[in-house]
Amino acid sequence: MKSRIFLPFAVAISAMATLFWLQGHPRSEEMGELRAAMDIGSGATNMQIAKVDPKTGKILVKLFQQSIPVPYQKHLEQSKDNRFDEEVMQQGIQTIQALKATADQYQVKKIVGVATAAFRQATNAPEFAKRVREVTGVTIRIIDQDEEGILAFRGALAISPVDPQQAVVWDVGGGSMQLTTLTGAGTYLVAKGPTASIPFKNHLIQVIQGKDIKQVSSPNPVQPEQMGQALGYARDLAGKVDAVVREKILLPTTQVIAVGSLFNYGIKPLLPNHSFIVQKELEPVVVGLTDKTDAELPGGALAEVAVSNPAMVLGFMQGLHMQKLEILQVNNTDGALTYPAYWE
Repeated sequence: MKSRIFLPFAVAISAMATLFWLQGHPRSEEMGELRAAMDIGSGATNMQIAKVDPKTGKILVKLFQQSIPVPYQKHLEQSKDNRFDEEVMQQGIQTIQALKATADQYQVKKIVGVATAAFRQATNAPEFAKRVREVTGVTIRIIDQDEEGILAFRGALAISPVDPQQAVVWDVGGGSMQLTTLTGAGTYLVAKGPTASIPFKNHLIQVIQGKDIKQVSSPNPVQPEQMGQALGYARDLAGKVDAVVREKILLPTTQVIAVGSLFNYGIKPLLPNHSFIVQKELEPVVVGLTDKTDAELPGGALAEVAVSNPAMVLGFMQGLHMQKLEILQVNNTDGALTYPAYWE
């Protein structure tokens, strides 16, 4: 209950602070088109408000950003009928209402909302999206995995100086994984990863630990032997990634960019150099997470993936021979803000 009371207050205070800043910097008010985008992911809902140049599609000024956990995928995995339950739908609506209130303070005329893996899977997602529109006024687009990968790629390359032809953008959510790059012809290639945060955690619980995911939601504490099996499983899955992407990652000119909440909030704080994930630096960190209970791990409500997420990332890096990657503070809102089809 406390989180429900605090949520809109925290969002409002953040918005007010930015508005006061804008009053002292009127030039930013004159730049570009004011836009807002929501990324309703499988584990968190993100919103960003920004000034965008409609001609170039570049984000000129970022005015507000907020990420709020909403465990759609977790509830869906525990569902008996592959439907969102009333509890998570109510939490989702409250979150969208709070973020919409902030957008209203900025006098945003249009909000684009995109929903990803959990909404692709839930049989009542269209019905829930209609309910969200009726209650909050926010229209949700349920996008496919290709479009999700494109948004992540566009968002990353909008703020990175990397040559797009030499980039691979890696995004892992609660229910899906994408590794996106450009072909030689300049078209998008979205490799759909064979797992994601919640499915990987569930494999660790159900297959490696032999427990029932309907009764157990956290694999912690993870024993060292179980960690070894989890890493091996991730390495095996990495071998199923599209061969073109795997080969491109091996090129010395390729730069892998990691985006999304999992990397920024689940991996980044664990590392000495918060801007990069170096495989040899991540290895001892992952080993050090074994034999710890949820209470001994960081993350609060997200402690149940505080071990499985780093293990999954390390295993994939090992399997793809990925020595180093850069973490960027990017999610689907960055891509949605600049995707011309959403604003025509």
